[in-house]
Amino acid sequence: MCDKTKDLGRTTFGIAIMFGIYWMYSYFLEEYIPIADSLKSLLGLVVLYVIGLGMFVLITKKVSVQKYEKKKISLRTIGLSFLLQFTAIMVLSVMVNISTVLGADNTSADINATSLYMLFMLLIFNPIIEEIVFRKILADKLLKYGEGFYMLVSSFCFGIVHGVSLGVPHIIYTFILGMIWSYLMVKTGNIKLVIFMHALSNFFGSVIIQSLLNISMIVTGIYSMLLMLSGVIGLIMFIVNKKKVVIDGESFFIKKGTMKEIFSNKGIWFYMALTLIVMIIK
Repeated sequence: MCDKTKDLGRTTFGIAIMFGIYWMYSYFLEEYIPIADSLKSLLGLVVLYVIGLGMFVLITKKVSVQKYEKKKISLRTIGLSFLLQFTAIMVLSVMVNISTVLGADNTSADINATSLYMLFMLLIFNPIIEEIVFRKILADKLLKYGEGFYMLVSSFCFGIVHGVSLGVPHIIYTFILGMIWSYLMVKTGNIKLVIFMHALSNFFGSVIIQSLLNISMIVTGIYSMLLMLSGVIGLIMFIVNKKKVVIDGESFFIKKGTMKEIFSNKGIWFYMALTLIVMIIK
């Protein structure tokens, strides 16, 4: 077995264990702990990002880390990446509407995105921690095997984990966002930029929408239409400029065989199976 296969297996198995520990706590143990809900949430973060992340680091310690060069990209590329985040929102909206028509339950937990706690989580904590795990650490471990390889693994792992908490449409939504952010990571090596883009996505896609819902449905509708328009503009700009999006030296092209390498890996299959089981149980 080559190092590439071993490293991918260890990395994805590590992520599966990391979130598996958290899911075990969240869906099977949390309700039986006799403490306040706020403390349960805090304990959940400890389980995920101390115990779970610790296990991930332990499992992947044999995967060598390779440094990558920090580079500059044009403001045009950053602007296009920003608009494509709205394209992801547009895709999510379409998928949610279709799945609702088909009878799927797309209701989510009643979370106040404008509370101080959720503002901190959406704009600071989650962007920092999630990008360090799914973009920075995975880049350290896997970018040496190719840009397209890293981008697909990073985006897939990031997307599928959101299916447990947010549902199937969000898998596609977060996969698209993962591709945008992993591309920026590949081209700049700048995790701060990626964290900032993640925070902006949460701000425009969650915080503003819920803030407007508390004011007026009409204003919310107008804002949603502007989001969709921005998404369409981003998609058109991407199509026009896709030849300039270079991955592994080729214009927006993932090398032949990369998909097969990833989705024939035992670590990926374990991760998918565990996620699917938890989604069914939930």
